[in-house]
Amino acid sequence: MTYESDLAAAKRVRRVWGCPCGTDSPSSYAACHGCGRPSWACERCGCVQSDAWSQCQHCENGIPDELRGDREEDFEMTWEEFVSLQVGPRRVGGRYDHGYTGSEYEVLALDRGPRASWPSWRITVRGSDGQVREHCTGWDARQDRVVAQPPADVTIVSVGRLHDEVEGEWADVLQRATIALDLRRHFRDPHALSVDLRQLTARDQVVRDTVMDTPGVREVLAATALQVQGYLAGPTTAPLTVVTQCAGGRHRAATTAMALRAVVTGDVEQAAAYGLAEAAKPFADRALVVDLVHRDLDKDVVDR
Repeated sequence: MTYESDLAAAKRVRRVWGCPCGTDSPSSYAACHGCGRPSWACERCGCVQSDAWSQCQHCENGIPDELRGDREEDFEMTWEEFVSLQVGPRRVGGRYDHGYTGSEYEVLALDRGPRASWPSWRITVRGSDGQVREHCTGWDARQDRVVAQPPADVTIVSVGRLHDEVEGEWADVLQRATIALDLRRHFRDPHALSVDLRQLTARDQVVRDTVMDTPGVREVLAATALQVQGYLAGPTTAPLTVVTQCAGGRHRAATTAMALRAVVTGDVEQAAAYGLAEAAKPFADRALVVDLVHRDLDKDVVDR
């Protein structure tokens, strides 16, 4: 199939969307064929939205938060955020399935772009028939599934110690941690600092600013980044687990975990937002696979 044949098929069933750049794309395309502008599809009517609204512009169905990024109306998603949504949990060396017979494949390479030519980002896979293909099909959580996932180079987990009785995959993460940061006693708790912050989380800018402006936090995180470098330089290759801890898991632990992820992925621009650009630079060319897990971020506020 080519773009032209895809477009012709979409036009026959009147499922085409027009990008502001003037290019028409089939409704199955997650980004404009011409300029790479991302789009969002309505789950009810299938109409693709050329902008990130909270409701479908055609049937007024609500667009899921995971597609909107849970942002305010008219937000603009960064390129990295868009590609992360499209790539989903896929990583090089992993095996995945589209959900129908014979559709299992292995990921050989991921080019996150943006690229000068179509596709604006690209994934290279080997299918169950042995054929190698390149495409930019987005991950669809409704039908795609993980068959075998290679471990991340570094997994960063934020936890709230008031939830230590939690069950599940990350219940014993402190026993498995390579590096564990305890932020409870040395750094102020936004929960106690302000009633206004109590119901907010690290997803709110004011919380991140409050945590990162605490004297000593940036220095601790920069030192932790050096620890990660040291472990990665060791003679034995093994995945690392870094755990950040606070009381409820909604403010300090989650914010510092986000900051560490920006640093260890080598995202200098994002790390700069946390005041850690210099700490991120040694990781910029390493292309590490980094998982971020918030064990307790979405749990209810604990009265204390």
